[in-house]
Amino acid sequence: MEKIKKNFGFGCMRLPMKDGEVDIEQTCRMVDAFLESGFNYFDTAHGYLGAKVSMP
Repeated sequence: MEKIKKNFGFGCMRLPMKDGEVDIEQTCRMVDAFLESGFNYFDTAHGYLGAKVSMP
C-alpha cells in the first residue's frame, strides 16, 4: 500500500452501456484494472446514471 497513487480518480458518471443498461461485466473489469494499477479514488454520486446503478 505504500505506493498507492492518489492523484487519479475513476469517474462513475459515464460507464459502459449494453442494451440501455450499465454493462456490469465490463465495468467490473475496468474497476479491477484501476485497483490493480494502485489507484483507489472513485468519483460517485447518487444522481449518476439516474441513480439506477447497484454494483454487486
